[in-house]
Amino acid sequence: QVSELAEALMLKTVTLARHSFGNFSVQHLLEFGTEEQRHRLAQTITASADEICRSRAGDGVVAAALEHASPEDRRAIAQAMLTEPGLLLEMAQGRHGHLSVVRILNALEGQESIKAHMRLAMNIATLRTSRYGRNVAKYLDEKMLCRGATQ
Repeated sequence: QVSELAEALMLKTVTLARHSFGNFSVQHLLEFGTEEQRHRLAQTITASADEICRSRAGDGVVAAALEHASPEDRRAIAQAMLTEPGLLLEMAQGRHGHLSVVRILNALEGQESIKAHMRLAMNIATLRTSRYGRNVAKYLDEKMLCRGATQ
């Protein structure tokens, strides 16, 4: 019976992820579902990244996916976020989105990581004026200090 309920929830992932209460069901499934269920949810989140992330409730779902999904799925979600112009900056200023942005920055590697860091660094002034964006700005500042110390 539980697997039937999980299957029904996964069929409505995008709708539930954007709903003020339904998003908790998706988050719960990401945390406690099977590996295959988490993978399928991550694929849906990757395919609908823009739609999910631009809703307040969806930010929490993305944060849960970036916490509980496999490293490969995290990377795929992070890469999807990079394809949407302005999405990282918008998320960085949100209550749950700022947590997701830090996880996205940690999930990316190589040129993609540099690209994401640069996009946000170019808007550091905007981040510093935002309640939640300040956390991302602080993260970027610390990251840049660490890079400078290792060079």
